[in-house]
Amino acid sequence: MLINLYSIVIFVYMRFVKKLLILGAGFLIILLLMNFVVMPWYVRHNTLVKVPDVKGLTFEEAKKKLDEAGLEGLQGDIRYDAEKPIGTVIDQLPPAGQIVKDSRRIYLIISGGEQLYEVPNLVGRSLREAKFMLNQRNLGAQEVEYKPSVQYPPGTVLSQLEQPGMKLRKGTKIGLIVSVGSDGGDIKVPDITAKSIDDARKILASSKLQIGKINYQPSSRVPVNTVIDQYPKANSMVKENQRIDIFVNREQKKKIVIEGDEQGIKEEMKTIEDHENFNNGEIKPIPREDGEKPADREKRETDKKEEKKTKPKDKKETDKKNEGGTRF
Repeated sequence: MLINLYSIVIFVYMRFVKKLLILGAGFLIILLLMNFVVMPWYVRHNTLVKVPDVKGLTFEEAKKKLDEAGLEGLQGDIRYDAEKPIGTVIDQLPPAGQIVKDSRRIYLIISGGEQLYEVPNLVGRSLREAKFMLNQRNLGAQEVEYKPSVQYPPGTVLSQLEQPGMKLRKGTKIGLIVSVGSDGGDIKVPDITAKSIDDARKILASSKLQIGKINYQPSSRVPVNTVIDQYPKANSMVKENQRIDIFVNREQKKKIVIEGDEQGIKEEMKTIEDHENFNNGEIKPIPREDGEKPADREKRETDKKEEKKTKPKDKKETDKKNEGGTRF
């Protein structure tokens, strides 16, 4: 009885040990598979590579070298560097020497060469404003010449030697031609357009200026005797006592030309516009078809009227002469 019980215990123990060994062997096999098969496949430890140094190469050369190492080269940022030629790799991420997985992307920082700055349009800007705009773009200003200008007041940029849109190196100075006003004067011309001649004269006098040549021309846009235009223009810089020429809308006056004849008096209405014309800033008479000037015609008509007033009336003869002698 005891022998049978002992045999059963031994049998159970052996089965337990056998199962335990089977489980241990299975766990060991699984561990080995994870360590040598699954994990290498997952993390690809068997294809780890060292990142090569591609700095100093062109982008195409660097990309080719990375492809040969099983890595992928991609262009990253562009960084301006005056010491490195354009298109050269100046940095890389990850850096050279680092161990990475196969097919890892390597970002390459490319040199943009020396940075260039675009020249702005400075014409019509004050010199101070032009310098500020250039300083913002890492450029400089150089006043190469001063010229008088009727259009631009003193201190205004007339033109620039480097045209807008050009790209120049940092610190390049832009040549500027600056206005000194009209003949270098220091008086600003007031705006006298739409003013009467008298008002224009007063306004100019208050600025120590004078009325210059008055040119008449017809216009339907403004009232008569009103200034249509002026030269020099408003806001131009001139000297003291400078004469300002004006263009005035002339009044459409009418005059009566009286012509005497046997049947009576004929009135003819003529306008000044019929015999005057604006030409190059001057009023010149238009000659008549018979060659007679308006002034001469007017004088002739006046003389004719005076002659009629002073001519004695006709009277009948009261004394007659006889053929043979005198009648007493």
